Order: sequence, then structure tokens, then C-alpha cells
Amino acid sequence: MKSDFPTFVKGVLTPKIGKTAKLINIMMQTHFNVKGIPLTKEQFVVLLCLEGEVKTQSFLTLITERDKGSLTRLIQSLERKKYVIRRVSEEDNRVNEVELTPKGSEILESTKPMMKNLFTLLQEGIDKNEIEVVSRVMEKMQCNAMKEIERIEEVKN
Repeated sequence: MKSDFPTFVKGVLTPKIGKTAKLINIMMQTHFNVKGIPLTKEQFVVLLCLEGEVKTQSFLTLITERDKGSLTRLIQSLERKKYVIRRVSEEDNRVNEVELTPKGSEILESTKPMMKNLFTLLQEGIDKNEIEVVSRVMEKMQCNAMKEIERIEEVKN
């Protein structure tokens, strides 16, 4: 595969990680569409986050990396499909809680085998040692990113 990246990022993992993530998102959405699964990748992620426990809407903004308005629209689309219910917290009326419905659980469970197959397909031809190395590298990069986020937050304050 020919590189689409400028020469200044030669040897840098970040652009390849971003491109890989984008291709995986496209692949997932294509499979959802072909199989007639009425979800987007983002909706699937929210349903997966809600599996087994109620979450606050603010927690879901962190997990999905969406702003409040965008997440509200995403949750509203899931509510229209009757996959989730949203309600005001009994402890704090400023907090919205989101919960998976039985219909949401059903679509999530029916989608999991396809997702497992896709993840297996993505790792085809990659041996266990390569997976372990990539996992360690990704964990280190995530740690480095968190350290830099914390450093920047300290400078801001």
C-alpha cells in the first residue's frame, strides 16, 4: 500500500493509527448497512457502554468524545428506536442518566457476533506475539498522551 503521508511523518505511528481507525470505522459501518443493522458505530459504542449498568450522560460524552449537544442528538436517536431511556437522576436533578432497554439489549446481543467476527478478520495474519507488541506500544502511547494532557491542564491552571 502506497503511503499517503507527508515525509515529515515518516517513521511516526500516529498517522497510521488514525488511518487504521478510520478504515475500521468505515468497515464497521459498511457491515452494519449491508446486514441491515439499524445502528451507527457510535450508537453501537453507546449501547456497549450501557450494557449492565446505567451511565450518566456526562460520562458518555467522555467515552464517545462528543460534545453535549452532539451526544444529546445521538441519545435522542437511540431513544426514538427505543434502545435506551433517559431520565433525570433521583440524587441530582442536574444529571441525566441513560439506560439500555430490553430492545437495546436485544440489538446489542444480536450485533456482538458480527463485531467479534470483524475483529477476528482484522487480526488475520497477525500472530500472538505481534498482537502483544502492538498492545504494549499502544498502552505506552496512551500513557504518554495522558501525561501530556495532564501537563497541559496543569499549565492552564
